[in-house]
Amino acid sequence: MVNKEDFYIDIKNRAKDIYEQYQYLVIEALKNDTSNYSLEFYIKEDSSLGGKAWSKNNLDNIQINKGVIDNYFDYFYGFTKMQTDDFLKKLNIEDMEEASYEFIKFDGNGNPNLFDSKVIDYKLAGLLTIFVSRFIITHELGHLLNGHCEYLNSKEQNNMQHIPMFEKDNSKNIKKVSSLDFRTLEMDADAFAATDNLRNLLLIYEKFEDMVDKDLNIEPIELFYWWSFAIRSNFLITQKILNDEEYRPDKKHLPSVARWVLILGSILSIIDEGLYKINYRTGDNKEKILENIAKGFLFAEKQYNERFYANYNCLEETSNSTDYSNYVTAIQKNWENLRNELSKYSRLPLYKSNNV
Repeated sequence: MVNKEDFYIDIKNRAKDIYEQYQYLVIEALKNDTSNYSLEFYIKEDSSLGGKAWSKNNLDNIQINKGVIDNYFDYFYGFTKMQTDDFLKKLNIEDMEEASYEFIKFDGNGNPNLFDSKVIDYKLAGLLTIFVSRFIITHELGHLLNGHCEYLNSKEQNNMQHIPMFEKDNSKNIKKVSSLDFRTLEMDADAFAATDNLRNLLLIYEKFEDMVDKDLNIEPIELFYWWSFAIRSNFLITQKILNDEEYRPDKKHLPSVARWVLILGSILSIIDEGLYKINYRTGDNKEKILENIAKGFLFAEKQYNERFYANYNCLEETSNSTDYSNYVTAIQKNWENLRNELSKYSRLPLYKSNNV
């Protein structure tokens, strides 16, 4: 029996820990005194996907529905269990309802380690859920720390505004901010989350033996594969639920597939350009990391398409799409203007591009 309360506690503690890390960064490294800011994190009793971020009187707030954790864990556990069932079918096991398997694997020093498929199924689903949870948390923190929430408050004075997780939940009250500006804020929050997630992945990769449960039976390089699988799965699920493929000028969020491709581009650029120092492990290199990221999201699409009889392919959906190209170009150009307005509210340095 899965105790999802553990995941609710984990995401709440994780949010506060990440927030405190950024508070320390802002105060100590950037010499910007934000010690009077604090975070309240709420888990709402709601089975649907959803959440929001808002800020008022130096109190930052993030609310996440329980359905975010429940739905993603159920999806990932269904996936890991299906992988086990497929393996058992090859062994001609008839009753797979309670069936599992154990195996011994020898490490590089010849020491034996015993693994149980049930444990792997549960813990891998947990890791994938944590990857998605961290992305969602840091996306919302991007709205707070990059000044988005306070910027919106300034536009609608005396009327605190929140930024919802999904288009369908958007407030109709904010009339002085264009849909293009909203989409630009969402792109910036995604870029913030992607940058944070990659930095965290590299830390875990470097300290793998200390930070990763050995019961997962994965190699350090596979962290990039499973992160890519998890985040792409997240956007496949939201694309299906929200039916958000349209590139309409009145939309306040980008389509899910466009969000993923932009996030993927951010991650690949950071790695390819060497913006973070990567302490490669023996036998690893930049190409292997990029390969694992690519294989991860492609496998996510394959699994989702087979499970739900869909035909999603992010590269095909965006590479020849003039709607995607025009949408993204408009947002990137708009960022340079919006960045100047956000700078007075942001607690962190905002991204500045030399060219679009």
